[in-house]
Amino acid sequence: MTILILANFAPAKAATLSLSDFLNSVKTDSPDLKIEKSLSDGAQARSKGIRLSPPMVGLMNMRDGSGTNRGFEVTQQIPFPTKILKEKEVRALESKTQNSLFSYRKNEIVLEARQAYFDYWKSYQLRKILDEKQVWLKNHVKIARSTARADSTAQIHLLGTESEADQLENEGLEAATDVIEKSNALKIYAPNLNTKDVIPELDPKLEIIEVDQKVKSGFLSAKEDELKLAKATTSLNKQSYLPDIVLRYRTFNGNDTTPKSEEIMVGITLPFLFFWQPHAESTEASAREFRVQAELQKLRLTFEGRLANLTEKSNSLKKQLLTLKEKLIPRAHKRMKLVDNLSARTMEGLEEHRTVMFDYLNLRLNAINVRVEYEKTSAEILKLMSKEVEL
Repeated sequence: MTILILANFAPAKAATLSLSDFLNSVKTDSPDLKIEKSLSDGAQARSKGIRLSPPMVGLMNMRDGSGTNRGFEVTQQIPFPTKILKEKEVRALESKTQNSLFSYRKNEIVLEARQAYFDYWKSYQLRKILDEKQVWLKNHVKIARSTARADSTAQIHLLGTESEADQLENEGLEAATDVIEKSNALKIYAPNLNTKDVIPELDPKLEIIEVDQKVKSGFLSAKEDELKLAKATTSLNKQSYLPDIVLRYRTFNGNDTTPKSEEIMVGITLPFLFFWQPHAESTEASAREFRVQAELQKLRLTFEGRLANLTEKSNSLKKQLLTLKEKLIPRAHKRMKLVDNLSARTMEGLEEHRTVMFDYLNLRLNAINVRVEYEKTSAEILKLMSKEVEL
């Protein structure tokens, strides 16, 4: 009867880092979230008030034959009234678009962090299984050596098993490096996280997603806001042909021979004289609007189909995972225990001993891969639905 020993490669005082604790750290410390938040706050700040060019104030000192005459001048340029209103509307729509994009990106970043956690979890579990497999193979080699003395066929089996054990040692070294890489990758999302003395939780809770086919994608909403912004920008640029109003007030104090004087001027700019400039701006804005319309149409066409495909894939993976965890793995474990009670001193016993154990470990590996693929699919669904991750 063989005794299976689990290799322990975790730090001696390792603490368990749960998925919810990690995501809470991401929401607090993520540099990407801070960048997106600053962009949203900046757009909101720009949306306030109206935009006018500052007035110009000049001091004048005129000398002629009659002496010195001093005065001052104030000039203010005011855009055409409809330009002011439309420009403010554009900034308000820009703020709304950026806020919609921030809501989408915030959820996307958290989902990316969640996937990074499951990549780390997969790497860690793979390393555990490889170490377990290596310990078992060493024990199997000992049994095979005692059998190989009396059976030449068993010698062939022994040589193959020894080579497999050596190869497995190399795979274990590679897996150990991958665990370190995946744990360090978590710091991209949570810079203040100490990844040296933590391990992932054993089996994170499986989240069952309820898909609403009528839900609107957050990215789709942001793109619709972007289209409104593009249309408003086009309308604003078409008003580039309209003149701006120029107001000027000038006064001189006068001197002994020249009386005090005041001058008020109301003028307008003539942008249509250089018509190619406003025409170019208007054409560029129209092209941008056309591009956003095409992107929005493409999103609408692909959204429902992609959501349906991902939902079907998610349901399939969930069923596969439940079958593995509730039927295949328990059955393989029971089979392994039964084989342990049988004699492995014959060639047939050795082969059965090896096959049953490998089947059990491979099923566990398969369950890990299916779980990670399920989480990737779930993340894509949550992105489309713009549904926040439950902690």
